[in-house]
Amino acid sequence: MRSQTVSTGCDGPEGKAALAPLADKMRSERGQGTVEYAVVLAGVLCMVVALGVLAKAMGEGLFVEHALMSASHHLQLAALGSVADVFAF
Repeated sequence: MRSQTVSTGCDGPEGKAALAPLADKMRSERGQGTVEYAVVLAGVLCMVVALGVLAKAMGEGLFVEHALMSASHHLQLAALGSVADVFAF
C-alpha cells in the first residue's frame, strides 16, 4: 500500500514559478548576517585594542608624566610674576 502524501502546491512548474521571487530574495540577503557580524566584530576589536593601549599608557604613568611636565612649564612662566607679587607686599 502506498502512503498518501499531501500536496503543498509546490509540485510542478506553477509551484516553482510561485516560489521563484522568494528564492531570489533569500539568495540576495543570504550574506547580510555575515556582513553585519563582521562589521560589529571589527568595531568591538577596535574598542578592545584602544582600551588596551589606554591601560598600558596609564600603567606606565604617561599621563602623570605629561601633567607634571605641563605644570612645570606653567610654573616657570608664572613664577616670575608670583615672585614679583610677593616682593611687592
